[in-house]
Amino acid sequence: MRMSAAKLAGVVAIGALMLGSTGCGVVDAVAGGKKTTACKNIETELRSFSTGGMSMTSPSGASSTAQKFSDTAAKVRSEGQNAGGDVETAATAFAGDLDETAEMLRKLSSGDTSSIGRPNTAAMQQHGNDLAKACGFTGFRLG
Repeated sequence: MRMSAAKLAGVVAIGALMLGSTGCGVVDAVAGGKKTTACKNIETELRSFSTGGMSMTSPSGASSTAQKFSDTAAKVRSEGQNAGGDVETAATAFAGDLDETAEMLRKLSSGDTSSIGRPNTAAMQQHGNDLAKACGFTGFRLG
């Protein structure tokens, strides 16, 4: 079963929101504030991303939505690098999923439907869960 680009964008936008953040935990308080700050910044970015409008009704809308995915991926990746360790690993993987989605949307906006495969939402879910665990978020839901 093929998932439409609009549905995928909606699932990712809603799912990227990490609910019930508890910060990055007690260990970070001892180890320094980089992880805490990075995790808070990632959460803020994903909340902003998920509440931002996304349009798939026109090629320019799909292109704009693709850019939002790319921008969010870059910010998540950068914050992960600031945190290092397991947060960096998880953030890099999740950002890669966002980049893949952006690329798929760019292809759709250009009319290229022949080279678009099915998005790997299971991997995105797992990477999101890994990021939630690394940051100490209490929940992550996709869709």
